[in-house]
Amino acid sequence: MTFPDGLPDNCPLPAAVSCSGMIYMVSLNNPVHEQDCLSQAERGRAADATGENACIRHGLSVFPDLASCSHQQSLFPRLGKYIATARLEPSHGKILQTPAKRNPLHMTWWPCKDVERKLLFSMAEV
Repeated sequence: MTFPDGLPDNCPLPAAVSCSGMIYMVSLNNPVHEQDCLSQAERGRAADATGENACIRHGLSVFPDLASCSHQQSLFPRLGKYIATARLEPSHGKILQTPAKRNPLHMTWWPCKDVERKLLFSMAEV
């Protein structure tokens, strides 16, 4: 499994497992654009992060179900007004539950290098 260049050491985190199953993500666009599928690091927002947080910023924030994704959307409306869903397979990368203070079901997905992320997503039925 090959991941994008520039990930911190021990990233994805050692506890991460191969992807499998449905995920949900807040999106600014319908359909999902490439920009919707960028990590915080890819957006230039990881410079001050250290330790596990540095690794987490190199992954995408996703959720295991519609309810937890909708909750995230209500907490942070600027993230977007759409919810997209994708069915991930092991070839898509690694994933780990990375609970956030305000959303305990938050997960981080570290896509493999050549995964065309936006093509995996379709709009969720809400």
